[in-house]
Amino acid sequence: MHHQRGFSLLELLCVLAILSILAHAGAAQFLSVSQKTRDKNTLKSEMKRLAQALTQARQLAVISGQSSYLCGGVDCDGHWSDGFKLYQMASTNGAEKIYRQILFDHALAVSWHGFPIKKQQIEFQSNGLSSYQNGTFEFCLGAWQADVVLNQSGRFYLTDPQRLNSELCG
Repeated sequence: MHHQRGFSLLELLCVLAILSILAHAGAAQFLSVSQKTRDKNTLKSEMKRLAQALTQARQLAVISGQSSYLCGGVDCDGHWSDGFKLYQMASTNGAEKIYRQILFDHALAVSWHGFPIKKQQIEFQSNGLSSYQNGTFEFCLGAWQADVVLNQSGRFYLTDPQRLNSELCG
């Protein structure tokens, strides 16, 4: 008599159940890593947009010989998470001449912590200095946090994104 060796239906079902559980857990982990990577890239991209605007504001003030301003929110209401506006005041009629308006990704949180505290905008004078203003733009998105640090000379630097912890972005 010839015996065939194989798996029973119950054994096959158990293996399939285990494989489906592992696949589900692996897919969730993959999606989580993918989202964190997207968030980190978005954070870096939005920081670069602000850095470009800071550079442009400084150069504009020096080239034109008059102050330029960078303010939070498209209406200059201080809500940096909404975006920002770069403008100068026209010397003839005092109207705003807008050079750049940027809207940030809706999930991005941006806050300005600077000196003097009550200023809602950053002024670059015709000599390129930031009108004795200095501070930090704090960017938070998903699991990431990073800063753009502005000094009184009008220069800035960007920090590398770090994993968020309870002390940051609070």
